[in-house]
Amino acid sequence: MSNAGRGRTVGLIDYQAGNIQSIDNALSHLGARVKRIVNAADVDGCTHLVLPGVGAFGFCAERLRASGLTGAIRDWALERHRPLLGICVGMQLLADSSEESPGIAGLGWIGGQVRRIAGGGDIRVPHVGWNTVDFERPCGGFVPGDGADFYFDHSFAWERPQDGELVGACTHGMRFCAVVRRANIVAAQFHPEKSQTAGLRFLSGFLGG
Repeated sequence: MSNAGRGRTVGLIDYQAGNIQSIDNALSHLGARVKRIVNAADVDGCTHLVLPGVGAFGFCAERLRASGLTGAIRDWALERHRPLLGICVGMQLLADSSEESPGIAGLGWIGGQVRRIAGGGDIRVPHVGWNTVDFERPCGGFVPGDGADFYFDHSFAWERPQDGELVGACTHGMRFCAVVRRANIVAAQFHPEKSQTAGLRFLSGFLGG
């Protein structure tokens, strides 16, 4: 597994919206060359791109727009159809909007709205810690029927994407989309870089695409 990224140059989009060192470490562990993307020209030479995100939806959306990288990422994913992975809020940004930040638009590349997780009783929000993802479609080295534990840290979730495939689902207060895919775009609500063996397996599958 540690050689899964050999020959891959992964562009890690650095728009000042979260700690990305752990993602860098995981990808490097898999043998990939990691390149921080801070301007559009940095995308040249990459084989894969990763869009992370930590914090509020609105904060990440505004930081991404302020970075000037949106056009380059759009060209990469929607025009050139190259592999893109969204992680946590980086996944949610692919929606049209989020209840967390009314009036602030997402990228809308997969569509739908991110909603607040329904808490109460034994259901704690934010949803922090390990939970099982049930895979409904093949993705990231997993096949339909597989279940694996991943690490989550979020208060909002995508019940069902509008224009993409629900690949993996998880339950915490509600059944929500844990992995979504639209052609060359894949996104995960969990943190694969913090999910030990299952997370490395998922990242290996992405790098293989």
